[in-house]
Amino acid sequence: MDRSATSIFGVRKYGIDINGYVRHPKLGLCLWQQQRSNTKETWPGKWDSLVSGGLSVGYGIFETAMKEAAEEASIPNNLLKNMISAGSVSFFFESENGLFPNTEYVFDLELPIDFIPQNSDGEVQAFELLPAEECLEKIFTSDFKTTSCPVVIDFLIRHGYITPENESNFTKIVELLHVPLQSLF
Repeated sequence: MDRSATSIFGVRKYGIDINGYVRHPKLGLCLWQQQRSNTKETWPGKWDSLVSGGLSVGYGIFETAMKEAAEEASIPNNLLKNMISAGSVSFFFESENGLFPNTEYVFDLELPIDFIPQNSDGEVQAFELLPAEECLEKIFTSDFKTTSCPVVIDFLIRHGYITPENESNFTKIVELLHVPLQSLF
C-alpha cells in the first residue's frame, strides 16, 4: 500500500526523524531545522526536523534514517556513525481527513559546529540553526510541520529545556508523546 493511502484506511504511519544539534559556544544547544520545498506534496514550505522521512516497504528503520540523512542534508557517513537512537514518539494527528495514528523513530545526532547541511534531492529549500529556546517558539507556529512537533518537544524534554518546573502540563505532554498505539492498532 502506498504510504499516502495508509491514513485513509486507518493504518498507522511510521517515519524517522533526526534531531541534528550543535553545542554552540555562544548560543548553547542549537537545533538544525529544514524548510521543506514548496513543491513537496505534503507540508510544502513548512519547517521540519533536520531530517525526516516515512518508512517504506523494503527499508529498515536505521537504513531509512541513513538514506534520508544523505538525501535531505548531505550528512556524510563519518558523521552518521555518531547517530544515536533516542526512542520513538507515538501520537494521533488530526486533519480535515480524519484522525491518524503516527509513530516516529527518533535519532539524535550531534554535529560539528562547522557542519552546514546541504540538500541533494530537491525536497528541502533551506536550513536554519536555532537555539533551543527559539525552536520551542517556532514549533508552535503554523509554519512548522505538525507531525514533527512531537519530535522536537521530545528532544527538548530529554535535554532539560522543558521540565516539570517550567511546564505545568509536563506529565500530560509526556503521555501525549507516547500514546500506546501498539495496543490500539
